[in-house]
Amino acid sequence: MTHPFLASSPSSDTTMVLFSGVAILVLLFWYLATDKDRVKRNVGSSIVLLIALFSLFAIVSPSNLAQVFSGEKKLSEAHNLQGGIEIVGGTAFIIEVKPNVDDTTGEVIPLTPTAMDTAKTILERRLNESGTLDAPVTVQGNRIEIQIPKIDPADAEALEKILTTTAKLTIHKRHPQSAQLAELVASGQERIPGYKAFPQEVKNENGEIIGTRHVLVARRPGLTGKEVARAWPDRQSNTQVFIELTSQGAEDMKTFTSSLTARKDHIVSVLDGKVINDAVLNADVLGKNFVISGLDDIQECEELSKGLSNPMENDIEIIDKRTISATLGEATVKQGINAGLAGLALTVVFVLLYYRYSGIVAIIGLLLNVLILFGAMALFNASFTLPGIAGIILTIGVAVDANVLIYERMREELGNGKSVHAAIKAAYEKAFSAIFDANITTLLTAMILFWKATGSVKGFAVTLTMGILGTLLAALLCTRVMFAWSEDTGILKKVKFMNLIPEKAIDFLGKRKLAFTLSGVMIVGGMVALGVKGDSHLGIDFVGGSVTRFEIPAGQNVTRSEAQSILDGVQTEKVATAQIEQPATGNAFLTIKTSREDADACVAAIREGIPGFNEKKEQSSDLAEGIATGEDFVVEASQSEVSPTLGGEFLENAIWALSLGIFCVLIYITLRFEFSFALGAFLALVHDILITLGILVLSGQEFSLIHVGAFLTIAGYSINDTIVVFDRLRENLKTKRGDVRDIMNAAISSTLSRTIITSVTTFVSVLVLYIYGGAALKAFSFTIMIGVVVGTYSSIFIASPIVYIFSKARGINLRREVLESELESEINPAGV
Repeated sequence: MTHPFLASSPSSDTTMVLFSGVAILVLLFWYLATDKDRVKRNVGSSIVLLIALFSLFAIVSPSNLAQVFSGEKKLSEAHNLQGGIEIVGGTAFIIEVKPNVDDTTGEVIPLTPTAMDTAKTILERRLNESGTLDAPVTVQGNRIEIQIPKIDPADAEALEKILTTTAKLTIHKRHPQSAQLAELVASGQERIPGYKAFPQEVKNENGEIIGTRHVLVARRPGLTGKEVARAWPDRQSNTQVFIELTSQGAEDMKTFTSSLTARKDHIVSVLDGKVINDAVLNADVLGKNFVISGLDDIQECEELSKGLSNPMENDIEIIDKRTISATLGEATVKQGINAGLAGLALTVVFVLLYYRYSGIVAIIGLLLNVLILFGAMALFNASFTLPGIAGIILTIGVAVDANVLIYERMREELGNGKSVHAAIKAAYEKAFSAIFDANITTLLTAMILFWKATGSVKGFAVTLTMGILGTLLAALLCTRVMFAWSEDTGILKKVKFMNLIPEKAIDFLGKRKLAFTLSGVMIVGGMVALGVKGDSHLGIDFVGGSVTRFEIPAGQNVTRSEAQSILDGVQTEKVATAQIEQPATGNAFLTIKTSREDADACVAAIREGIPGFNEKKEQSSDLAEGIATGEDFVVEASQSEVSPTLGGEFLENAIWALSLGIFCVLIYITLRFEFSFALGAFLALVHDILITLGILVLSGQEFSLIHVGAFLTIAGYSINDTIVVFDRLRENLKTKRGDVRDIMNAAISSTLSRTIITSVTTFVSVLVLYIYGGAALKAFSFTIMIGVVVGTYSSIFIASPIVYIFSKARGINLRREVLESELESEINPAGV
């Protein structure tokens, strides 16, 4: 499988994707344009079938599928899905960052923590601009470790090129007598003050390297790669890279080229100490955009573009490459998969029992949604990581919710005496706005997270975006088509549902003081606990720690689960983890990651618990050099400090991205509803996050990467749940008379069955994961369970009362505001 950051898709695949996309789009326009039920049914069926086949073939190609049916391949070997590093293991690259040397004085410039953090950030961007690759990057002294999931050997080779390309670009003026002097200066026979000779590869007509020559250029560059804003390959010629400079870079380029003699002087581009382009200035003055040409192929253009977009400030070198085990372990992964399937099965059983035949339709729609999600992940090479799995859980919850919304509407329409056909049609029409608004607000957040966040947060956004689009297609198109076929073939004559929740108006707003008091106590208590504990609740992912590597003697078998079991039995301040590493040559290593304070106790426990690790000579750790010395044990060990996997920039980007996403949601809600609703949704979201955070702190949870995905899931769930209630409230304000308070209570009561059903199904699915998913997944599932409960509570008792109180405080008529907003959207839908 080829990763998107390594190479472009083959032209045949691109053509197939383009053709399929156009075909589906044309059919979708046809579906929306026609009013004929039979045409709608047939065209909708074609869309569903095409999407299902396309998704299936993205997961398993037709040729591989044929081999599976013939028994030549197992399904586990034929699919295109890929797991993250914590699930399937992969390869670790150890990269050494070199200190810079001052060109003028020749002095070595020492590496600083800031320089290392910068190098780490640049490598993260190079690897994962698409947000689909799970690649943890950590700093260890003057070295950086990058963990990559299992990839093909060819991809690994291309990856090494991307990682080791420093991409230090400089633009120089060529000496007018370069042809005569360059070789003399390069060999040391001549010295030209202010000029330096750089090597350039000489190639023949076939692009083969046949030698090296030198080019003499001004030592001081006219422009550096720091001023490159964007670089991208020319996909028509496949031999050029377009460069766009920053505003400052454009000024520097104008100043530089205006000092040259137009159409006579040469501009020389030097990348990582080698001349890559020596061209005559073809304009009087260059500005913001220019081109580097003369490259061999599209792959070289892409590698250069990626490097120039994220240039390193220091030279780097890969000094080691190791095969590593999954961080969660095979047993935990199996437990998690089994628990997830069991939770999904319970959801399926409940939906079937509660909605009967309509439940079968919902399950088929849910299966299509999962197929679309997995197909999209396979198509874009997205990894199944813990944050990604959080996105899948939220997707399934939203998908179930969409069907529940439609069916509860159908129940109301049938109760009003409508026929089955009329009830189904009305249910889809009336549920559309709630489904659309709830999913669009979640999609807005996901898109902002993808745009502004980094690392695993971007991966969560990718998965969630794919899932939301699949939900809209499955819930609004697939299930409706199935109902149409069921009616036309005579299978569906009556629609029956269970009804466990009585239809009774409850005075929820009358309980707002009690609810606000309870929430206030919980928020204050949680924040006090957070302040008292300080950073003690943060795990190694946030604060860094210590990594100890034991060299496993040849012939001895040590498993990750064995080592992790020993670590779990040690009383530690932070959770310690184990991993097995296998270098290309030599013995394997057992690597344990602990807090600095827990390192000695964990090392002692490993030596005591693993046979053969506690004999003869000791090899104690020298933290400064990372080498082993001593006189008690035979097994060598080296120890080094490790930076936080989730550094300050990661958290800052995540917080800013989430805040920007929430801001966009507020604007959307204000435009679609009214500002009071936007305020209610915002405060309910903040309420949910703060209470969940407080409960986790009070329960002694240690925050890690797992919690990042969980909190993002809670934010998405909270917004989705609140919007559904608001949509019914808006509808009631437009169509019903009476006191606003009574209308709001009626709206909450009418959506209560949907709220409880969605929350219970989601909670039970995650509860199964908590009980049977293994220790590593307990923190993840526990956090989401709290979020589901708190989110359900806030959508009923917090969000709507805030809307009511704020609208009264502003002295506005909420009904009039909603009606005026609706009238404005009808008169001026473009908002101009």
